Amino acid sequence: MSNWGSILGWIIVAALTITLMNYPVKLIYRLRISKLPASSRWRKAYSRIQQVIVQQHRFFALTATLALAAHVVLQLVYRWLSWTGLVAAALLVVNGFLGGYGHFVRKKKRSAWFYIHRSIAALAVLAILTHLLSRGL
Repeated sequence: MSNWGSILGWIIVAALTITLMNYPVKLIYRLRISKLPASSRWRKAYSRIQQVIVQQHRFFALTATLALAAHVVLQLVYRWLSWTGLVAAALLVVNGFLGGYGHFVRKKKRSAWFYIHRSIAALAVLAILTHLLSRGL
């Protein structure tokens, strides 16, 4: 069972990585790709990739959240409570609720929730890195 905890942890990292690509993919498009001619093969290929990442952002986040729930349960039942993992998990859960609030309540209108959502995402990345570097604490 301990291997499943590690596998789920890496699924969380993979899903979160794809989720967090939302911002850089849009930024690269604005800064570089949009300046290419509309008929450019690079622009068309990039646009397809961007479309998947942007449109499926919430589903990648949901995948990370579901894997997180399973990971936490397995770790608590078969191993131990990791304080660094608890902080990372709390940040991810709060950020998920903020994302849901922004999508369903605010209807994607930017306000303070949006900037808090991005800030917590950055803090969550730091917390996950701390968790990975200090395993077992």
